[in-house]
Amino acid sequence: MLALLYPTKICKLSFIGLFILFLPVALSAQNLFPEKIDVCSTASYCMDCGTPKATIDQFTLDYISDRINRKYILKDANGTITFQVLVSPSGFSCVLSHTDVTKNALTAELIRYLNGSLWTPAIENGKAVASSVNVIFRFANGGISAQMQRLDLAQLKPPGDPVIFNKTTVYTNPSLKTYEFTTWTRYNSPLPDNIGQSCAVDTANVLWYASNKGLTRFDGKSFNPLNEYNSPFTSETSVREITIDKNNNKWVCINNTIYKCTDAGWQVYDFKRFITADVTHVLNSRNGELIFTTKNGLVVVRKDKVVALDKRAIPLLPSNNIIYAYVDSKRRLWIGTSKGTIMIDRSSSVTTFNTSDNPLKNMSISGAVEDERGNLYFSLIDCNKVPGDSDNAKEGIAVLGVNNRWFHYNDINSGMPSNHVNTMLYDKFEHVLWLGTDQSGIVRFNLNDGWENYHNNNSPAPGYTINQLVQDSKGVIYATTANGLLRIRKK
Repeated sequence: MLALLYPTKICKLSFIGLFILFLPVALSAQNLFPEKIDVCSTASYCMDCGTPKATIDQFTLDYISDRINRKYILKDANGTITFQVLVSPSGFSCVLSHTDVTKNALTAELIRYLNGSLWTPAIENGKAVASSVNVIFRFANGGISAQMQRLDLAQLKPPGDPVIFNKTTVYTNPSLKTYEFTTWTRYNSPLPDNIGQSCAVDTANVLWYASNKGLTRFDGKSFNPLNEYNSPFTSETSVREITIDKNNNKWVCINNTIYKCTDAGWQVYDFKRFITADVTHVLNSRNGELIFTTKNGLVVVRKDKVVALDKRAIPLLPSNNIIYAYVDSKRRLWIGTSKGTIMIDRSSSVTTFNTSDNPLKNMSISGAVEDERGNLYFSLIDCNKVPGDSDNAKEGIAVLGVNNRWFHYNDINSGMPSNHVNTMLYDKFEHVLWLGTDQSGIVRFNLNDGWENYHNNNSPAPGYTINQLVQDSKGVIYATTANGLLRIRKK
């Protein structure tokens, strides 16, 4: 078992600050990071271009790191500094920008080393060209290390225009002015990847951000990555999902393996003796249960007791391919499958919906939230959806009111901009419903038919694909998107 090491605060060396960077449309001759150094000749250069690309020998980076380790006491230092370096056709270098907003003396020394090193220039069509490249220095385990950081140019491109299928609603967005939007990307911060696959907030209001290129924690001011020094995986391990239970334990899904992180450290959680299929989602219910969805059934864990639910245990279950599951305030278990949805109440009575006359007929729930009055909101997936149908009117969201009346909202009968919903959040502070869509950005619904829609064309949001929405105990909302991490908070 590995001990979980939480980074301590840096007393003398602080490398990560708060900033917002809006990247220009052009992909050449731009300074990526907030701290710009205007001493380089930047008439013309490309970004991380060429075959081969501009580079520096790893031996040189190791030498620079060794000199810094010998000079500075880095015992409590954690974080990263990333430098954008312009490499001329002759191999001379000049730092253009970096991420250290504190302007630390150590950073100035790193700049001198980088500017004084010999680089190999980029080659295009057999000719050396000017190109900018990135170098990242990491502070961990009492020392510093460095490596090249290659750019994914696709992530630098503007996301394009959102798709708004609703052609009748005019979104005046009156609440937009009351929010502060802040965006972090892998090019203006230590965020490991712009595409956030999952996120969760712990009891200390620390955001855990999972991506295909690593897992990091964000306390509102600084990023602290998980790596081989404080976890069972590296800083670039693909993390599919993370969930935090009521005891503040972290459940992480990596390479079809479930890891549980407690105060005592990390351990592998093995439930495949119950169901052999890989986990698709790890869900935390309000009564303390953990729910693992798989293509071969559902695994429910409570106080280390495990129950496997499939068609053998529940003959009325439409399919063993579980899409989503949710436990409401009445302790009813809702299970969405690839062939329909059922509900199991506290007396173990099963309600099916495929023969009903409500919005769940032949639909799978893909998400669920509940407000303080007991109204339930479900995002829907049509079980008979035709491939390529990006805006199915049967989808949208279904609402089960406290009077057991059903309502169905879509982009035809309401202010929803589109019908495919990736994530839902009920805001208990403002008593509004937030939706994250696949193509249309963020939806704010004030439950009185007041619809607002925020995306990259009408707000500071970085894009229109929203993968997950979470909220901390102070009301701050985080959104993982395809274009960075977005924070929304009241002004």
